[in-house]
Amino acid sequence: MATVKFYLRTKLDKLAPVYLRMTDTGGVNFIVKTPFKMVPAYWNAKKQTCKDNILDTEIFTKEDAKKIEDRFTELKDKILYESFELKGPVTLEWLNETVNKYFNKDAPKVETLRQYIDRFYNEAKAGTRLASAGNTKRRYAYETLRSLKGTKLSFEMFEDETGRKSNFNDITIDWYNDFLAFYYKRGCGANYIGKHIKNLKTIMRQAREEGLHNNTEIERRSFKALSEPSESIYLTEKEVAAMYAKDLSDNAVYAKVRDVFLCGVYTAQRYSDYSRIHKDMIKEEDGVRYIELIQQKTGEKCLIPMRPELETILSRYDYTLPKTFEQKINLNIKEVGKLCDIKEGIVTETYKSGMKVKKTTPKYKLIKTHTARRTGCTLMYLAGVQPIDIMKVSGHKTEREFLKYIKVGKKETAMNLARHPYFIGNPLAIAK
Repeated sequence: MATVKFYLRTKLDKLAPVYLRMTDTGGVNFIVKTPFKMVPAYWNAKKQTCKDNILDTEIFTKEDAKKIEDRFTELKDKILYESFELKGPVTLEWLNETVNKYFNKDAPKVETLRQYIDRFYNEAKAGTRLASAGNTKRRYAYETLRSLKGTKLSFEMFEDETGRKSNFNDITIDWYNDFLAFYYKRGCGANYIGKHIKNLKTIMRQAREEGLHNNTEIERRSFKALSEPSESIYLTEKEVAAMYAKDLSDNAVYAKVRDVFLCGVYTAQRYSDYSRIHKDMIKEEDGVRYIELIQQKTGEKCLIPMRPELETILSRYDYTLPKTFEQKINLNIKEVGKLCDIKEGIVTETYKSGMKVKKTTPKYKLIKTHTARRTGCTLMYLAGVQPIDIMKVSGHKTEREFLKYIKVGKKETAMNLARHPYFIGNPLAIAK
């Protein structure tokens, strides 16, 4: 049997909102904030209504108390009656809408999931909704905003083309499977779909914390963000050297793109960080020159020693890199790679419509802005720099995360081990 109770959450001597709590023996336990206002000193917590004897004040009178008591009874009866007539389970979303309709029949319905996703993105973009980062909050990074926008558009396309309206409590395992099938049928890969599932789960959790629903389907193990090995590569030391040495004086665009990309290699940073290097970041201490920057995505402070090649490149631009656009870099760095004969055939595995597809692609076609960071981390590792030290530069949090990130194959590992003292052995042991 369902029950509806009213209560206050404060004892301060000023008008405070009245909260409504609905429970039943089936596990329903929802709380919503009502537009009712009440002076705590005049509240009878035991009877969940106004006290019998109150004094008229400027902010609250006996007449106000009588009106509130009548409306308490009316709202309570309405909720209990409609919950009895309801086809389906009582949800927080339903309770919010019922209370909202009672106070204003002309008011719009409770915010839909589609509307909430749109608001979530716009607030994140405007900086009024902040992202959690450890024990602090900061604005959403550009890459995250771009990903959220993609999720918003993908959700809207799914709704529009299937003709379904998916609200908070419609996000179930069945919905998840339909969403996957919809995008697999369009040739999308697991990483594309998984990215949007991951974002949707984040958005759903935020909405739940804000009291908009009580759906926990997204927490089921089967409601997971899919992923598959990506076509990530790294450039070898020889390929990086060839790119650095390439004469591009006859093409200013390629020269600028090459320089910005190599700054990413030599700093092992994300594009959002290495593309904004400027002279104020250059520091010097005890004759050692380094770059000090705060990563946009994580807020992590990184100190990066400057290689001679990095010093040379930055000096061309008075230590402030020119403004670039990631899309332009991704387009032109492939052409630079082609000019540098980075043409090794790379066998890649992708998933189209859920099916694995293998193909061989010239390496230069796989180069993009993020290749720079992966290359920098991998080359430092192969050069013998300890992972813990590389992580201080790159900003990776755990060694497991770092080792998963770098691209070191069995051949590179074997060649690296061959130079280790253990495998070199004792020359005297093999003397005749």
